[in-house]
Amino acid sequence: MKTRLTLILVLLLTWNIKAQIETQKRFQSDSRKYYVWNSEFEKYELKETEFEHSIIDIREIGSKTNGYIAISMIDNGLVRLHHGSIIEFNQTSEEEGTWLIRSKYMRAKLVYNPKENTITYLYEAENKRYSKLMIFSVTPDALPNASLKAVVKTDD
Repeated sequence: MKTRLTLILVLLLTWNIKAQIETQKRFQSDSRKYYVWNSEFEKYELKETEFEHSIIDIREIGSKTNGYIAISMIDNGLVRLHHGSIIEFNQTSEEEGTWLIRSKYMRAKLVYNPKENTITYLYEAENKRYSKLMIFSVTPDALPNASLKAVVKTDD
């Protein structure tokens, strides 16, 4: 009886350890386009193309719907940090993924498109839509798998 109980306890502990696996993806960008919603024309207007360095970290803890995203960017000599907790993940196509982010003061959305090597960051949500967005041209840091499919692959 003791051996069965011990075996069950060991199995539960190893299952719990496997469930706590963390993954982190880092993307680097040297250019981004900044858009603002124009309610008069009902479209996003390009305000500026910036050729400054940015780092985007996506840290998933246990699953794709739990974790943290941090976007660090240099903007006219100042460092800006946008960050928040992952509250939802959607696979929008076979390779493209979308993370919804929330922090104490904001809601945002991050969309990764590996075919175009872009990350779209939508933020400052209003009632109907996000009022600002940035499109980063990215290159991923060394990934364990050679394929970018691993970045948005759904949990098994």
